Amino acid sequence: MKSLFSETTRTMKSSLIRELVASTRNIEGLISFAGGFPSPKTFPKETLAALYQEVVSNEGASVLQYGASEGDSELKKELFKWEGYDLGQDKMLITVGATNAIYYMTRALVDPGDVVICEAPSFLGSLVAFEALGADLQAVPLDLEGIDMNALSEKVEACHKAGKKVKMIYTIPDFHNPAGLTMSYVRRKALIEYALAMNIPILEDNPYSRLRFSGEPVPTLFRIAHEEYRNNSIVMEVVSFSKILGPGMRIAYAKGDSELIERMCSWQQKVNITPDCVSQRVTARFLSGGYMQPHLDKTCDFYRPYLNRMLSAMATSLPPYIQYTRPEGGIFTWLWLPEDMNADSLFEKAKAHKVSFIPGSKFYPSGQEKFNCLRLNFSYSTVEQIDAGIKALGQMMEEFYT
Repeated sequence: MKSLFSETTRTMKSSLIRELVASTRNIEGLISFAGGFPSPKTFPKETLAALYQEVVSNEGASVLQYGASEGDSELKKELFKWEGYDLGQDKMLITVGATNAIYYMTRALVDPGDVVICEAPSFLGSLVAFEALGADLQAVPLDLEGIDMNALSEKVEACHKAGKKVKMIYTIPDFHNPAGLTMSYVRRKALIEYALAMNIPILEDNPYSRLRFSGEPVPTLFRIAHEEYRNNSIVMEVVSFSKILGPGMRIAYAKGDSELIERMCSWQQKVNITPDCVSQRVTARFLSGGYMQPHLDKTCDFYRPYLNRMLSAMATSLPPYIQYTRPEGGIFTWLWLPEDMNADSLFEKAKAHKVSFIPGSKFYPSGQEKFNCLRLNFSYSTVEQIDAGIKALGQMMEEFYT
């Protein structure tokens, strides 16, 4: 059968993170900082259970039928109310999770060989989707304020000199996965102005912005472009409910240019026909019933001590030469190791000591990897496991030099 596979299928990469997590699955007593799972304790199970029953009982004739490929109009109305502005339904697409929205936008814009600019590091799930579609992935480093604008300009100029088309800039500005950083307001404006000047669309991946535990919120790139530049086309924002309500619901939405939304919807018709009609209507009722903000407040209150505990443990237990980000929300933090310390090798050593994380090399495009970095997740472990796991990691790092 393999001989019949398409070239795309033969060369397509699987999820390296899922493979790494699977390699530690049967280790008894494992302390895992590896996954990107939200805590099941944050899922609003009772409210959702009641809403699912209510929706199927009262609206089953419509929501159990095939639905609109562009998404449920009632959910769109509630989403616009939630966000505080109504763009018009033709500028929003409901999708089966954020990855599908990212896939559809890439499908709509990118031909094989076209350049997609991504941050370095960046979310592996998007990187493998870009690569599977034949994009030429070009990485631009991050600094503490977000994507490095000088490096971005140089990268785009080099691509143009090489005769390549730059079709998209992919960014995760809020509580970045994997780096935990949040792009500053000044940097967001600079990125938008650069994109407008160069006519390069921005894909803003936003699964985490509402999981803020401290500090002041920063407007999304889309909101800044909409409100300050009167532009709804240069940024396509993709918002996921996976870290808010539960990833099993597979609800996300994209908003942006109506022509691009229409083409993305055409791809959705071919791939999924329609998003899950029941989950869409349940999400609409969750919003209209006033459940969302109290739920978000409760979720942030739940996660805050876990992040604080991890930051405290790292300050106490990691060697002084280890640098790490101090996020104000989200579910990840990022560690920079000395240049001669390889996190892939450290992963194998840590696995033997029943501690797991994701080596940072997995978050870079092929051939552009950095090996002296790693990602830690704090949302799925107990505080006791955080203390013990970070202490063990610190000891292993010290042993690296002995």
